[in-house]
Amino acid sequence: MTKKNIENDNTTMCSTCLLKLSYIIARMEKIESALYCIKGTLNFKEAREYLDLSNSQLYKLTRNGDIPYYKPTGKLIYFNKQELDEWVCQNHSEASAECEGIIAEIDKAGADHNDKSNG
Repeated sequence: MTKKNIENDNTTMCSTCLLKLSYIIARMEKIESALYCIKGTLNFKEAREYLDLSNSQLYKLTRNGDIPYYKPTGKLIYFNKQELDEWVCQNHSEASAECEGIIAEIDKAGADHNDKSNG
Protein backbone atom coordinates (compact mmCIF):
# COMPACT_ATOMS: atom_id res chain seq x y z
CA MET A 1 0.00 0.00 0.00
CA THR A 2 1.20 3.47 -0.75
CA LYS A 3 1.13 6.28 1.78
CA LYS A 4 -1.80 7.88 -0.06
CA ASN A 5 -3.90 4.67 0.19
CA ILE A 6 -3.16 4.37 3.91
CA GLU A 7 -4.23 7.98 4.47
CA ASN A 8 -7.45 7.37 2.52
CA ASP A 9 -8.18 4.24 4.58
CA ASN A 10 -7.61 6.19 7.80
CA THR A 11 -9.87 8.97 6.60
CA THR A 12 -12.59 6.47 5.73
CA MET A 13 -12.20 4.76 9.08
CA CYS A 14 -12.27 8.09 10.92
CA SER A 15 -15.48 9.22 9.21
CA THR A 16 -17.08 5.86 9.99
CA CYS A 17 -15.95 6.18 13.61
CA LEU A 18 -17.36 9.70 13.80
CA LEU A 19 -20.68 8.51 12.44
CA LYS A 20 -20.83 5.72 15.02
CA LEU A 21 -19.77 8.14 17.75
CA SER A 22 -22.49 10.63 16.82
CA TYR A 23 -25.04 7.79 16.89
CA ILE A 24 -23.84 6.73 20.35
CA ILE A 25 -24.02 10.32 21.63
CA ALA A 26 -27.56 10.72 20.28
CA ARG A 27 -28.63 7.49 22.00
CA MET A 28 -27.00 8.62 25.27
CA GLU A 29 -28.85 11.93 25.13
CA LYS A 30 -32.11 10.07 24.57
CA ILE A 31 -31.41 7.83 27.57
CA GLU A 32 -30.49 10.83 29.73
CA SER A 33 -33.71 12.59 28.83
CA ALA A 34 -35.66 9.44 29.66
CA LEU A 35 -34.07 9.40 33.11
CA TYR A 36 -35.72 12.74 33.90
CA CYS A 37 -39.05 10.94 33.67
CA ILE A 38 -38.00 8.62 36.49
CA LYS A 39 -36.52 11.17 38.87
CA GLY A 40 -38.82 13.06 41.21
CA THR A 41 -36.35 15.78 42.17
CA LEU A 42 -34.15 17.63 39.69
CA ASN A 43 -31.12 19.81 40.32
CA PHE A 44 -30.72 23.16 38.56
CA LYS A 45 -28.97 21.76 35.48
CA GLU A 46 -31.45 18.90 35.08
CA ALA A 47 -34.42 21.26 35.46
CA ARG A 48 -32.88 23.66 32.93
CA GLU A 49 -32.45 20.84 30.42
CA TYR A 50 -35.87 19.36 31.21
CA LEU A 51 -37.58 22.71 30.59
CA ASP A 52 -35.23 23.61 27.71
CA LEU A 53 -34.35 26.98 29.26
CA SER A 54 -31.09 28.88 29.52
CA ASN A 55 -29.35 29.36 32.88
CA SER A 56 -30.37 33.01 32.98
CA GLN A 57 -34.02 32.26 32.14
CA LEU A 58 -34.31 29.70 34.95
CA TYR A 59 -32.49 31.93 37.47
CA LYS A 60 -34.83 34.79 36.59
CA LEU A 61 -37.89 32.56 37.12
CA THR A 62 -36.60 31.45 40.53
CA ARG A 63 -35.55 34.96 41.56
CA ASN A 64 -39.00 36.35 40.71
CA GLY A 65 -40.74 33.42 42.43
CA ASP A 66 -42.47 32.49 39.18
CA ILE A 67 -41.47 28.82 39.38
CA PRO A 68 -41.60 26.47 42.39
CA TYR A 69 -38.16 25.54 43.76
CA TYR A 70 -36.42 24.44 46.94
CA LYS A 71 -33.15 25.47 48.60
CA PRO A 72 -32.65 22.93 51.44
CA THR A 73 -29.10 24.06 52.22
CA GLY A 74 -29.71 27.70 51.39
CA LYS A 75 -27.47 27.56 48.33
CA LEU A 76 -28.25 24.76 45.87
CA ILE A 77 -31.57 24.92 44.02
CA TYR A 78 -33.77 21.86 43.49
CA PHE A 79 -37.08 21.35 41.72
CA ASN A 80 -39.92 18.87 42.10
CA LYS A 81 -40.53 17.42 38.64
CA GLN A 82 -44.28 17.09 39.17
CA GLU A 83 -44.47 20.76 40.21
CA LEU A 84 -42.50 21.72 37.09
CA ASP A 85 -44.96 19.79 34.93
CA GLU A 86 -47.86 21.56 36.63
CA TRP A 87 -46.11 24.93 36.23
CA VAL A 88 -45.60 24.32 32.50
CA CYS A 89 -49.28 23.43 32.07
CA GLN A 90 -50.73 26.18 34.27
CA ASN A 91 -51.47 28.75 31.56
CA HIS A 92 -53.73 26.69 29.36
CA SER A 93 -54.29 28.80 26.25
CA GLU A 94 -57.66 29.21 24.54
CA ALA A 95 -56.12 28.14 21.24
CA SER A 96 -55.01 24.90 22.85
CA ALA A 97 -58.48 24.33 24.29
CA GLU A 98 -59.99 25.06 20.88
CA CYS A 99 -57.62 22.55 19.26
CA GLU A 100 -58.56 19.94 21.85
CA GLY A 101 -62.23 20.55 21.04
CA ILE A 102 -61.58 20.08 17.33
CA ILE A 103 -59.60 16.91 18.01
CA ALA A 104 -62.45 15.57 20.16
CA GLU A 105 -64.92 16.28 17.33
CA ILE A 106 -62.67 14.51 14.81
CA ASP A 107 -62.30 11.53 17.15
CA LYS A 108 -66.07 11.40 17.61
CA ALA A 109 -66.68 11.64 13.86
CA GLY A 110 -64.14 8.85 13.29
CA ALA A 111 -65.82 6.67 15.91
CA ASP A 112 -69.24 7.34 14.36
CA HIS A 113 -67.88 6.48 10.91
CA ASN A 114 -66.40 3.22 12.23
CA ASP A 115 -69.71 2.31 13.88
CA LYS A 116 -71.61 2.90 10.62
CA SER A 117 -69.12 0.96 8.47
CA ASN A 118 -69.08 -1.98 10.91
CA GLY A 119 -72.80 -2.11 11.47
